[in-house]
Amino acid sequence: MRRTTLIVCIVAVVLLSAGIFILYTWSGDEPEQPQPEQPYNETVKVFVSEQTENITSIYFAPHNKKPFALLRDALSGEITLDAAEAIFPGDLFMMYVMFEQAITLNSLVCVIEEADNEQLDMLGFSNPVMSWRINRADGISIDIEVGAEQAAGQGRYVRRHDSREIFILTEMQQMILVQELEDIYDLSFIPHSISPNDELSLQTVNHIIIETEDSIIELRKRSDEEFANAIMGTSMYRIEQPVSWDSNDFIVQTIILENAARIVPDSVEVINPANLSVYGLDNPAKLTMSTGEWSGTLLIGDHDVEREGRYVMIEGHNAVLFDHNDVYKFLDISTAQLRSLLIWLHKIEDISTITFKLDDDTRILEFEHESSGTGISGWLDDNELSANNARRLCASVFNITQNGETDATIPNIPPGYIFTIQFNDGSSEELALYQLNDSHYLIVLNGVNTGLFTTRMTLQQNLLSRFEILDAGGDIPML
Repeated sequence: MRRTTLIVCIVAVVLLSAGIFILYTWSGDEPEQPQPEQPYNETVKVFVSEQTENITSIYFAPHNKKPFALLRDALSGEITLDAAEAIFPGDLFMMYVMFEQAITLNSLVCVIEEADNEQLDMLGFSNPVMSWRINRADGISIDIEVGAEQAAGQGRYVRRHDSREIFILTEMQQMILVQELEDIYDLSFIPHSISPNDELSLQTVNHIIIETEDSIIELRKRSDEEFANAIMGTSMYRIEQPVSWDSNDFIVQTIILENAARIVPDSVEVINPANLSVYGLDNPAKLTMSTGEWSGTLLIGDHDVEREGRYVMIEGHNAVLFDHNDVYKFLDISTAQLRSLLIWLHKIEDISTITFKLDDDTRILEFEHESSGTGISGWLDDNELSANNARRLCASVFNITQNGETDATIPNIPPGYIFTIQFNDGSSEELALYQLNDSHYLIVLNGVNTGLFTTRMTLQQNLLSRFEILDAGGDIPML
């Protein structure tokens, strides 16, 4: 059950049920009934009042619709949905409210004390819009029928099957009780057990894949050990596709996780659809998420402009759903938005050498680390540097940033700049910058076109001017 406040939950149920009621009453399925004059003899009475612990199940039968039952476990009190044609589990809060309302209607207005057969027919009880059977633990069942709308439009007539007393259900009561199987489905993409507060934390999801017609973005959460040993500022998530780099925690949280946690479609559009292309679901975008205990994929179809919503399917359930919520911003996200502005995030303590190929000039920065891991010595082309200069030159290459996205392919020319990092463990990484025009350079990381560019201004501010300072015998300022 969602851990929202009771007021919010009741409002949500009422709003949802109101929509259901409006759709139902305009569907044309209910036979038209002549309306009698408003009876004048009105008294308030107990209609049905049962203790929850005495009830084993309630069987609901909407008019010409699929029947379903709400079962109550005698030991745990848990309520579950039982229906042969159910393709989704039931919404726990909705089922609980419906269950309690069906057995506790103890202050209803009685409008007819002893209805005759003609009145029963006129009030819609020859073809009730809903009936339900309350099954008690002692074997005694109670049958209830809901008839036509009251002439004043303030509710519906209701009676116990074994009685001729006619009562009035209020609008709120009928909204909760006169529902169909599809109306009580739990359509949440992410189970509430994983996202109990309708939000996801960075600690919850460990794998995300966003697939659109144009791109695939794959994110993987670092292990606790990886994150603990990462350089300060490194994100918890790492992009695996299209290239491996560190992602932006803020974008992952606000655009992906928080929006995904709010995916609860409003209604079932069609079960067992014959033609998915009608909804843009024949070639859908996909959102796949997984935690340690759950994995799910949402298929995302067309946006309906007139209805201001989107068609979706939850993989594993053959039903098209409709969602009015505007939570699909992650479809338009770019890898440039997702990733950190910095191209590289590493610890200087892990590096043995950095080779700089600057146009036709090659410079080599070497490090010697003290065994304690805190001290460092550096040499540039065999000339010893101060510890500050060595660290700041290293930081300069780490502060090369991406300035935006580009559709450019790798030019058929040698790269203007190549930076190679050799790590203490023997591994290496290479950053190559290919000149696109006077001010822009394509970023290629480990041989892969990142689709990003950096500018000459960035290089001059973060790196090239540092060599000029060192060659002049000066000290590199802090960035």
